[in-house]
Amino acid sequence: MSKRTMISSALSLTLIGSLLPLQSEAATKDVLKVVDASGDEMVIGGINKLANQNQLIIFNDQFSYYTETNPASTEVVLEKVGINTYTVVEKRSGNSPIPENGLVLSTGKDTTAEIKSFLQQLETGERIFLDEPVQKQEAKQANAVDPTRQTNPDGAPFDGFRGPDQLIVYTPAFGETTKTNVYGYEITVENGYVTKLGGGNSAIPKNGFVVSGHGVNSSFLSANSIIGAKVDVTNGVVTITQDVDSYAFQSEKAMEKAEQSIEQAKAEWVDVPFDLAEEALGSARALLEQANAETDPVVALDTVRQATQHAYDAYYYSIDSGVAEQRAVWHRPKESTLAGVETVLDRMERAGFNAVYLETTFWGYPIYPSAVQDKYGLPTQHPNFKNGDFGEHGTDILAAYIAEAKERGMTVHAWTDGFMVGEASLGVPSQFKNYPEWAAVQRTNTTGQPAPDTSSRYYWLDIMQPAVQEYMLELYEEMEEKYDIKGLNIDYMRLPHHGFDKAYGFSEPTRALYKDVSGIDPIDLKAGSAEWDTFQAWVRERENEFVEKLHDVSKKNDAKFMLTATPEPGAEEVYISDWKDDIDAVIPQAYGHDFNSIQKTVQASKKLMPEGTMYYTGIYSFYHHLNEGAAVDDILSAKYGTSGVNMFAFGQASAPSVDALGKGPWRDTAVNPGEEPLLAIEALLKDTRQEMNSLYIPKKGIDKQAGRALAKEIQPLERKARHGSLTTDDLNRIKEMITEMASRDDIDPKLEERLLTRVSDMQQWHQYAIDRQGFSAK
Repeated sequence: MSKRTMISSALSLTLIGSLLPLQSEAATKDVLKVVDASGDEMVIGGINKLANQNQLIIFNDQFSYYTETNPASTEVVLEKVGINTYTVVEKRSGNSPIPENGLVLSTGKDTTAEIKSFLQQLETGERIFLDEPVQKQEAKQANAVDPTRQTNPDGAPFDGFRGPDQLIVYTPAFGETTKTNVYGYEITVENGYVTKLGGGNSAIPKNGFVVSGHGVNSSFLSANSIIGAKVDVTNGVVTITQDVDSYAFQSEKAMEKAEQSIEQAKAEWVDVPFDLAEEALGSARALLEQANAETDPVVALDTVRQATQHAYDAYYYSIDSGVAEQRAVWHRPKESTLAGVETVLDRMERAGFNAVYLETTFWGYPIYPSAVQDKYGLPTQHPNFKNGDFGEHGTDILAAYIAEAKERGMTVHAWTDGFMVGEASLGVPSQFKNYPEWAAVQRTNTTGQPAPDTSSRYYWLDIMQPAVQEYMLELYEEMEEKYDIKGLNIDYMRLPHHGFDKAYGFSEPTRALYKDVSGIDPIDLKAGSAEWDTFQAWVRERENEFVEKLHDVSKKNDAKFMLTATPEPGAEEVYISDWKDDIDAVIPQAYGHDFNSIQKTVQASKKLMPEGTMYYTGIYSFYHHLNEGAAVDDILSAKYGTSGVNMFAFGQASAPSVDALGKGPWRDTAVNPGEEPLLAIEALLKDTRQEMNSLYIPKKGIDKQAGRALAKEIQPLERKARHGSLTTDDLNRIKEMITEMASRDDIDPKLEERLLTRVSDMQQWHQYAIDRQGFSAK
């Protein structure tokens, strides 16, 4: 067998879909290369790496559906035709679509003559090969091991004494956890193997350590680590090695996880496709056994990867798929044709999403043709879409999304950018060209002209002004009246929270307003004074006043219309209680990637709002380009104790993650409780009754007579929920029956817990219908 044939078999992208990271030249002479039909070769400088200047980068479908690279990049799209054998499909500029069965070669505007020449000489239809070394190794010096304020002063002010762009090793001598925040990446190592990826404040194992990275070292860890990678720390040097043993370890762990999940589903009376799970697990075992008997390490690696993917699938099939929950995704549209819209929604449908939070205003423009904008003499539509072709909908991409989403069982919510109407690099927003007095002004801005925020570089509308409030209310009312949207998701609905010098509220109209009510020009206030605090409270109240008006406008025509807020950690999160009477649902932004950090954000937010508020969890799995398994685990952490999940953002979604969601937690269709709480209750009642007869009674999770009695009690309530006559007493009666069964030992404790959780969810949704939608039993 030739070297090329042997090596190329190691990268079968029909397996896990990921390429191994480039190894350091200091570690080995072998590197990942691409070889054309003539034998010319070029070294690959990285995998799924946006920094493509002066390097040749490979993008695969684990990254996203697009490369997200600069438009000035040079790229070649490849389609897989055999093991590590590809055909050139097309040559194009940046942000290329990544084939689900292929790759993209990419280099930046600034690149070497050699790389550019290599890409330019590739011809459409030409066969090329990937040449990969079997073992990969990367090494880097850590900034500290078990840091203290004294040993790592650069990290002293930060959580876990980990500073910006640092690489830190934590051993059991440091404590039980790393104490780090969520803005980094960590790998947990036990007995020399990586056993956990990602997260912050990771538990430090007694039989190992945690390596934690921030910034560039976060990327170093995430790019070079897999479950099963071997990690050694000697004299503070972190060495990460991947080889056949690593992938075999990963495969074994994936099988263990699937086995445990299958057994847990059985013990907790979860109705999942056990046949599919067991079949996939059986295939994984057979492939791993085949790999263990293989003498060629390259072929063994190829087979191990197949085993791992089957194990992943077994795990996904063992996960409960609820029948009532929100499964939403934020999406900034970029499509210019109806076919583009259809492609995006087809992918969302494949993942199991039931709601799209479509960005309907950004950079100061609505995405649809707006009569309100025309009334104010402003551009009527975002320039990205004014020449679009959306079939019968003309240039109206919002109408196209709503119609196409409905055909796929999805709803659309309008995600809006609130007071934020532009960014410095785009120039002065159109609103301020016509109405410069509408601009929010910082204390430091003495020019009298609109200027971007000194920190974020965003432009902001001055919401304190009645004229600005009126304009925004008209725009939002137009969206609801003209389009069949199910809700309005308000983002950037508070001005930035800065210290005294950079604070907002200093436009001439706002200064005049405040002087009218207080007799004081805010420009004369002193930092730290009681009068300054009073002014800040006044600004906050003007923001709250606008949200209250927005609530009244949004509920005027439809009591079910949802007004949702997405607070960031910090001041926005703390002030969310100001809106307790005005918003229907809170979507806290949970930046972490493990159960504890995600739930910490959710639970902290819940303390600030009254019972009856709908909660979904905002997670960043797609945005952070997590692998498919991590995305699934994020969802399981985020949905716990809430009524669903919002994922940010579909522009960064990948095909493997979409496939995993559709096989796992979102396998079955689900009713959205925030939109239709009574129909969600009906779905959960019906599902409970059907499982009573198909699973609980036959498998002896509940006494036969008691189970039949409960099913008989549930059935008429399904109809009552559907027709709007369900009462609080109806649900209380179901709960009492389950509790009485438990007192007689007529029900398995795990099944009791499952059913009581379902009743609790239904009671919450019923109360939500009463409090937020004006429901009363007929």
